[in-house]
Amino acid sequence: MANVTVDPDIFESQGERSEGIFDGWEGPSPFFLVISDETDKAAEALHVAIGRCMRVDGNGNETTAAEMASTGEYTAIYCSPVYLTDTGLMAYLDTNGELPRAMADTMLRILVEEVEARDITAHLTTPPRGSESTAGCTEWEDSEAGMARLAFEIANLDPEWP
Repeated sequence: MANVTVDPDIFESQGERSEGIFDGWEGPSPFFLVISDETDKAAEALHVAIGRCMRVDGNGNETTAAEMASTGEYTAIYCSPVYLTDTGLMAYLDTNGELPRAMADTMLRILVEEVEARDITAHLTTPPRGSESTAGCTEWEDSEAGMARLAFEIANLDPEWP
């Protein structure tokens, strides 16, 4: 049975609270760290989640590829590969330093869903501020399990994607 815990300060520790135009955080884009003894399942969960998070708009809606291409809504502009770090599996999204609360909440929900779907025990957190460097880290997608996942994705590409 899945046992997923979430650091209650997962976003608070990543950036400064926005006191301006939107409710959320300003500063670094969101980093996710999954700590689990089941590395390949946790990496697959993070890999799938980070891809889904690319389609989350600033209002917290998970859009389709077609909607994302046509609406012009604010979404992340990049997602990293999954990195194998000494602490756990890490990935991040580039949200141009802005993370509206609705977007953050949906991204976290997606990550929890993907980890729970793999029925593993994991703790979801973020790396300490300033330690987010991926220099020297191996990309999970280069591993055997990662290559198998990518092959599956290529075989099942979204036909609506432009």
